[in-house]
Amino acid sequence: MPRQERAQRTRQLLIEAASASFDQAGFAMTGLNDVIRPTGISKGALYFHFGSKEQLAEAVMAESRAGLREAIRSARHSSDCPLQYLIDLSHGLARRLAEDVVFRAGLRLTDDGALGEELRPNPHPRWALMIGRLLDRAAARQGLRPEVGTDESAALLAAVGAGVESLARRDPDWLSPRMISLLWQAVLPALITPEGLARLRTTPIEHERAAVPAPGRAHPTDELPAARRGPTVGVRGAAAAADTPIGRPRIEAGRSGTPVQPVAAADPAGTTSRYQGT
Repeated sequence: MPRQERAQRTRQLLIEAASASFDQAGFAMTGLNDVIRPTGISKGALYFHFGSKEQLAEAVMAESRAGLREAIRSARHSSDCPLQYLIDLSHGLARRLAEDVVFRAGLRLTDDGALGEELRPNPHPRWALMIGRLLDRAAARQGLRPEVGTDESAALLAAVGAGVESLARRDPDWLSPRMISLLWQAVLPALITPEGLARLRTTPIEHERAAVPAPGRAHPTDELPAARRGPTVGVRGAAAAADTPIGRPRIEAGRSGTPVQPVAAADPAGTTSRYQGT
């Protein structure tokens, strides 16, 4: 293996190992020995790539932001409707949180203020701003109920999204397609006119396509390196969520009837959207 390629591979292994430790224990409780132990990489090799734990955390967060921008681009291509874009983005973010430990660790580092608030400001106000712009666009199209306040609704959805991220650290099923779909089915009737509801889909866009990949084509999950896949979630819930009508939330027997919060669309990386008026 060429030296440059080997160095890049070592760097990526360190980022993924650090992400697993940051995700499980947090920044403060993770030591450099925790990072190198599962990889077999020497501490000297680690310091060749990263001069400190802070630099390693910066690299994890940079990769996480790149994943966020990719999720935003993917959702942007799914629909010209601002509300459908928001729904699709929430599913895309939930899937990345469930499957990609680097993405998940980067958000946790940001939430925990690992590198200081002055270096990594709280992203949630940006999420609320983005959601508010999407709701304003929906209101301009006369898709929202007239009594809905877009600023208040955006702040609520952003806060609820942060809550889902936190809850999912203990129970990954909060990120399943079923839970995200149930959540939107509970929230949308309070925001949107009946005519607007009829035009929206609360399930992931993948449910509208073939459930089985075409011959010779890998499932999208298989494109992630094994080290970056998190626990599989929502297997039994994904099928249950498909084709569930909007406005008739279905709660599984044995689960709490407490409304489930959606993963709100987020743009902490500052990526602009065609729905933001920019």
